[in-house]
Amino acid sequence: MYSAHDYDDAETWPSGNGQTPVSRVCVAVTHAGGSAAKPDSRAGENARVRTAEGLLEARQLLLAVAGNLQGGSPLIGWARELADLHATLFTASVSTTRRPADFDAPTTSGRINTVIGLIDEWSACHLPRPTSGRRHTHSLGEVISHVADTYTHVQWTLRHTKSAEHQHHAALRFAQVQEGYADLVEEIRALRVALPLGRGHQPAP
Repeated sequence: MYSAHDYDDAETWPSGNGQTPVSRVCVAVTHAGGSAAKPDSRAGENARVRTAEGLLEARQLLLAVAGNLQGGSPLIGWARELADLHATLFTASVSTTRRPADFDAPTTSGRINTVIGLIDEWSACHLPRPTSGRRHTHSLGEVISHVADTYTHVQWTLRHTKSAEHQHHAALRFAQVQEGYADLVEEIRALRVALPLGRGHQPAP
């Protein structure tokens, strides 16, 4: 469980999605050791959950990108926004007739990068960084953006492709991505992995 001294907050901002404000500058929480003791009680399991409180489980992330989840974690709104942004980019790329009149690809891509940065700021403030855990190759924002992008492609395939084989492959692909995210959440909670801080939150040299 974190204490009041685990964070060094300098400023807060609104999330832009009506969610809880997020600290703009904070010191990532670090834990000695790369793994946690296996819980043998309900109290131990609850402690593991609180280690990364606010982090979405795989099922919750699926509901979030689909727009079917409301709640306190700012990740919910950001995940849904990423899904909408990726859907806009994808739709514009495959159909000029469905492209919004005010569509601007660089602006949309820039907003995707901004939301990824917001998620990475949240991650740096709220997720543990085990000192001896393995280093993951992608930030949390990049991972959630990938899940949202994959969801967009799968939904388009299921709605516009009559090929049962293509639909099967699309659904299988998303299941694999969702499983990979579930494994990552488990590793974060078990203090076995440390995520990159993200491009907007690198430590000073």
